[in-house]
Amino acid sequence: MEEAVDEVVDEAVAVGEGMDEVVVPLRRHAVLEPGDGGDPTDEAVSVALAPGGRIVVLWTARARAEATQARITAPSGVSFPETRMSADVSARVTVHAPDAVEVARIPRLPVSHPYAQLLPEDRMLLVGARALWRPEPEGPERNAVALDADGRVLAEGVFGDGIAGVVTTPAGNSWVRYNDEGIFGNYGWGRDGAPPPVGASGLVRFGPDLRRDWTYSSAGDELDGMWGAPALNVDGETAWVSYEQTHPIVRISDGRPTGWAHDTLGRINFLLVDADRVAALGSPRAAGAPAQVTGRLADGRFHPTAAFRLVMPDGSPLPARRRTFGQGPDLHVLCGLDWYRVGLDELP
Repeated sequence: MEEAVDEVVDEAVAVGEGMDEVVVPLRRHAVLEPGDGGDPTDEAVSVALAPGGRIVVLWTARARAEATQARITAPSGVSFPETRMSADVSARVTVHAPDAVEVARIPRLPVSHPYAQLLPEDRMLLVGARALWRPEPEGPERNAVALDADGRVLAEGVFGDGIAGVVTTPAGNSWVRYNDEGIFGNYGWGRDGAPPPVGASGLVRFGPDLRRDWTYSSAGDELDGMWGAPALNVDGETAWVSYEQTHPIVRISDGRPTGWAHDTLGRINFLLVDADRVAALGSPRAAGAPAQVTGRLADGRFHPTAAFRLVMPDGSPLPARRRTFGQGPDLHVLCGLDWYRVGLDELP
């Protein structure tokens, strides 16, 4: 259940181009717990925003959680993430809306460094962040696995290496964003005759069959190619994204990208969207400039109209360690297992 929050008196602070910064408190929404059938000491090894504003959590015993993030050390002393589980680790999946409902039990996790997401028809998706390229007959590692509620494997796919985030849609599509290793190649991808990395474009959509069916291409001559996409907001089947280097705001609808340029923020980390109204949260372009703004999309550009600053319900700053997700006009912030929300209609 949503909880009432203490009222915070807004203090307007002059920031850049005549805009005043309005202080906006997050709303406390819920606490994520293992739920019935879980152990209160279980640890969340993957937390993600699923379709419908729900949170999906992958839990495992605290003593086994470290095994899901295992690394190997090369003779040089450099450590690398393992791409496959080297130990048997069981897990549970719960969905929070906001109360917890168990949706799956997995006898043995099939991938390391997992992302958990939901698929239609009571299925779930596990994606490993890393994947090796291997020549035939082995072929590349299949690091995307669709499972039923009992943890049985229904389908597998190759989502590639260097995954930075996975978001699914009501239709069962998967939007996947990649980090620099996934874009430029590592773990054998793009080298010595191997194919280019799956994530070379920075953003890829996979269909319900876990096959790649769409790859990003630039939305206009004025927009650069993608060098990592920190901001990804999937609203229904439409994706919104902002990315390195020029940080445009791009909408991808029916496979067609449309872009809006801006010179407001140095980098956009999160987006909230409702038709042509947008909130962009990122880093300031210059000292004293705003880092969180709302505005309108028009004439190929983002036009900021107001600045704001999010705080905790008691008025304190947001903690540095937090998970933040945007879905349509709603922002979800997880501080540990405490779940907070704010909507675009609550921003100036």
